[in-house]
Amino acid sequence: MQLQRRPSGLPDWLYLAIVAALGLYFVIGAIAWTTFIYNGIAVPDSFATILATIAGGLVGVLAPTGGPARSSPPSRDQRPPAE
Repeated sequence: MQLQRRPSGLPDWLYLAIVAALGLYFVIGAIAWTTFIYNGIAVPDSFATILATIAGGLVGVLAPTGGPARSSPPSRDQRPPAE
């Protein structure tokens, strides 16, 4: 399987390092969250924000970089003038 080139021009090794680091942080955070709950320790509110930020970063990096799935109709400025 060959990786597609990213529009940002990042080298493949750097892209993979970013994905691996974000994935590792997310897994560690999920394990810590589970450990907190299992031991009856209150999970800090900011913990959810941190995990959500990491998950959002993963989604942003892994999301397809193609254009919109469907095109919207042309706006009034883009339409040809009526005759």
